[in-house]
Amino acid sequence: MLRTTSSAMLAFTRRLPTAVAPLPRGSLPSSSTLIVPSSPSPQSPLSTSRGMTILSKESAEEYKKENYTTRMAKTRRPVSPHVTIYSFPICAISSITTRVTGCVLSFGAAGVGLVEIFGGNGAALSLMQHIGSGGLGGVGFLGAGAIVAGAKFSVAFPFAYHYLGGLRHLVWDGKPEMLTNVEVEKASYALFGGSLLLGSLAAVL
Repeated sequence: MLRTTSSAMLAFTRRLPTAVAPLPRGSLPSSSTLIVPSSPSPQSPLSTSRGMTILSKESAEEYKKENYTTRMAKTRRPVSPHVTIYSFPICAISSITTRVTGCVLSFGAAGVGLVEIFGGNGAALSLMQHIGSGGLGGVGFLGAGAIVAGAKFSVAFPFAYHYLGGLRHLVWDGKPEMLTNVEVEKASYALFGGSLLLGSLAAVL
């Protein structure tokens, strides 16, 4: 479309002689004139055109068959590295842990519900009492104690962390001035420390 329009306008301007004529009074200031060139200037945008790169069907089909890794290997350009090479700040780790503990609590509650559904009324309570009392045969006294402590900690830590994390966000909602880099970092360390303390206390009780 651009090439056709340029050719038409060039043909039109070639038919017009170069003229400098005063315009009618009142249309423009008296000092204004209209200049029509008889031939286009080499620097005129109408006389320039740019070709378009067209891929053949064979090259297009070959391009579709290659995956991203193969195409980037041919260019020999470096690819952006994965996020595992970066050192996450404590704030990011704290935020991710809040979501992980929420998922753990959700799956744990679903598991207790499934045990109750398929095992009958009181099956989940009986299972937890059995684990909590250390009545696990074949693992020894120390092994049973470690299993009991681990089971208690696996329940207490996610619950404490997620609950304290919710309280932290509730405080931030009421006092947004506390949302500074320094205060958020301190709150993240306090959240981890408090949750580990509560989870450890629950494991030894």
